[in-house]
Amino acid sequence: MNDVRLRTIFAAVCAAAVCLAFSPAPNAATSSPIIAHFAAKAPYVGDPGAPAQIDIMIERWSTDKQLDALRGALAKDGSQGLLPVLQGMIRRAGVVLIPGVQASGARARLRHPFNVYFARQIETPKGRQVILGADHYLAFGQPTADWPADFEFSLLDIRIGPDGRGVGKMARAGNVTYNKDAKTIEVADYGKVPAQLTEVRLDMPAGRIFGAKQ
Repeated sequence: MNDVRLRTIFAAVCAAAVCLAFSPAPNAATSSPIIAHFAAKAPYVGDPGAPAQIDIMIERWSTDKQLDALRGALAKDGSQGLLPVLQGMIRRAGVVLIPGVQASGARARLRHPFNVYFARQIETPKGRQVILGADHYLAFGQPTADWPADFEFSLLDIRIGPDGRGVGKMARAGNVTYNKDAKTIEVADYGKVPAQLTEVRLDMPAGRIFGAKQ
């Protein structure tokens, strides 16, 4: 069994555990590892029907040291340096749940969990910016047959306005840059990239900003 399959199985098991912990148990106090839950919509490519429901569950915010490691890799080795550093973080920061393609039966629409190994949030003059790093391409709204199986660095850049709503845009490693003013990695030329997530909102308090001391 190859590493890709092993990590996918592990992600599925972990996501199930997260969902179980997030659900209240009868006659028992709920203890959840989730510190922030973002809900969003992802329109299916070529499908005018109802968009898919996306859930992003954050378990911890990444540290300044982890951000510096990614920034250093980007400066030293370029985009190809991001994936090895991300995979070296080992402990995940959260899970993204993405359903499969519509009109392909209930099994195809089952949620696909993807681990996130880097998660940061920044308060901005316009609201909040949330940055997530995964070691698989997050194919929001795309048929499962089109999802790449190989490991690759992908970054999700979510920007939420003062009204509490926002959009999320994806970037592969080659379209990631470091913003010196915001002190974060982010999607390059953000305004020119189409949105993959819409109606992003925070459904659960996002905890301490940056989270370096958690």
